[in-house]
Formats: sequence, structure tokens, C-alpha cells
Amino acid sequence: MADRARLSKRKTWLKDAGATFLGSADFPAALVSSVQKWDPRGLLFGVGEIPSHAPVLSAAARLQDVLDSRLGGKSVLVCSGGADKLVPYAASQPFMDFLKAAVAKGGWWGEGMSVEDVVYPGVGHEMSEGMVRDSVRFIVDLVEGRGGANKGEESRTRDSRI
Repeated sequence: MADRARLSKRKTWLKDAGATFLGSADFPAALVSSVQKWDPRGLLFGVGEIPSHAPVLSAAARLQDVLDSRLGGKSVLVCSGGADKLVPYAASQPFMDFLKAAVAKGGWWGEGMSVEDVVYPGVGHEMSEGMVRDSVRFIVDLVEGRGGANKGEESRTRDSRI
């Protein structure tokens, strides 16, 4: 949201290069609180930057407790438009990279969940036919027992055409 405020040249961003954007009229304290309480990234890192791996590993016990209680045993499909200007994949990528590294084979959290991260080139802020197809496949695989937790992580770019 901060990057969107910067690109939109919001007054609350421009007055101090975004230093006080969080908590401003454009991103009020109640929204900051909700992000910290409900958003996976907010639960783990608050509203700050995602740290490098060294600080993450030093806080692994706290992070593991949050991941176990909120995401343990879950299967997650993330569909992102490669041409999405409203929510560009670059805004999600640091968190997705963190999460995929945590659950990858040999990752510090182990394989307590599965993450499938798919970027669809040429797709904007929409639900493309490719996303629908992958969502249906993802659900059918889970129902039929072919997917799910302990599957590990997967990341790819997929053509969105049928």
C-alpha cells in the first residue's frame, strides 16, 4: 500500500517520503492494527520490511509458533497477474520468497504446509481463465487427496491462455 501511495503521489506520502504514511488518513491506525492481526505478512513482520534470512532465523521460534498456529497443515495457492499494476507481484514477492523458503524441503520450518505460487504473464488485476483453471485443479486435487500439506512449495510462471 505504501508503494501505491508513492505512485499515486498521495499527500500523506509526499509530505515526508512516506515516513508517516502508516497511521495517516490514507492508511489509518485501525487498518494498521487489522493488518498486524489478520494479514499473514503482518502477523509475522508487522508493517516493517521483511528482514534478511539471518534475523529471520534468530526469530525462528516465534515465527514457527505463528506459522504453526495460523498456517500449519494448510495448502495455499497464490495466483498473481504478471501485469497487475494495482497489486504488482513485486509487492508480494519478498513475503512469498520467505514463505516458500520456510516450507521448502530442508527449509527452517519444514514442510508443515504447501505453497503454490503462480504468476500469469500479461494478466492484470483480474481472475484470468488460467487462474480459474488452476483454482479448480487445486481444489479438486485437495479433495481427492493429491495435494496439500507436506507437498512442499512450488513456484512458476504460467501462460494464462487455455
